[in-house]
Amino acid sequence: MGLEAASSRPMETLVFMDLEATGLPFSQPKVTELCLVAVHRHALEGPQPAPPTGNPSQVPLPPRVADKLCVCVAPGKACSSAASNLTGLNTAMLTAYRRRGFDSGLVDLLQAFLQRQPPPVCLVAHNGDRFDFPLLQAELSCAGLGTDALSGVFCVDSISALRALDHSSPPRESSQRKSYSLGNVYTRLYGQAPPDTHTAEGDVLALVSICQARPQPLLHWVDTHARPFSSVKPMYEAGAMTKQGTAYDTKTKSERQKLRAATNLAMSGDTNPAGRRRRGRPEAPSHSGSIPRTSILNTSHLLAVLGPLVILTVAVALYWKLAFETPQI
Repeated sequence: MGLEAASSRPMETLVFMDLEATGLPFSQPKVTELCLVAVHRHALEGPQPAPPTGNPSQVPLPPRVADKLCVCVAPGKACSSAASNLTGLNTAMLTAYRRRGFDSGLVDLLQAFLQRQPPPVCLVAHNGDRFDFPLLQAELSCAGLGTDALSGVFCVDSISALRALDHSSPPRESSQRKSYSLGNVYTRLYGQAPPDTHTAEGDVLALVSICQARPQPLLHWVDTHARPFSSVKPMYEAGAMTKQGTAYDTKTKSERQKLRAATNLAMSGDTNPAGRRRRGRPEAPSHSGSIPRTSILNTSHLLAVLGPLVILTVAVALYWKLAFETPQI
């Protein structure tokens, strides 16, 4: 199904999405966790599930019919301390639990999950235009896929939607500027902080609850403003990460080669000072003006050959001197 055909129809499925990562955009972050919750528009348009009896909270129950995909990912780079403190995830933990990276297998899983949903499909993420969507595109690019890897899928940023809905509503008495962070919006609506913040699933479920408060105007805004996900530019180019990795690998390889060569020479006893001491060999001077080691060896060999000859010559000379120059009695 082409994008032109899909864009003329209302969005059939909203896929609420959240990514946790190793850090902020300037650090070229990698995904550590992702969660997708797919909800059909009828589940939002219809009567909302009432909260449990006796529960003072007015937060509606999430739609009963929903597909979920939650995956932890080994990022392949260190998490910043700030990110680890927020998300509770770090690279050592993800590696120890043998999580896999953002590879082709995860891309296949993501594509299969989205293809199961009735089209047109629209991704909804809080601050998605600045973070989640560009980061997802960067990960898809690093996995060897282009920006059209999720062909036919649309996307909207829920912050833009909520701002637009507030601006279209009658002005309130308070003139204070609103914060549209996920926690603040949730607290304004329901009078309490959202549970499980900064986990991918917790943030997605909080976003679903926020959208359940005003489903009709939200869906209308989404239908009007959804744009193709393929139009999102990656947060960073895969080539930049590859070049950095290549430079690091080249440096590491060069260092390994130098270490291996030094080890081989040390094993042969040719250049290692400790090896020469064990064999009773003199150490070669290390300063720049030193005599080459080959010259020292040649001189030593010459002295070893000429030494006995010199001693023999001196002895013969003394013998003849004593024999012929001493007076007879």
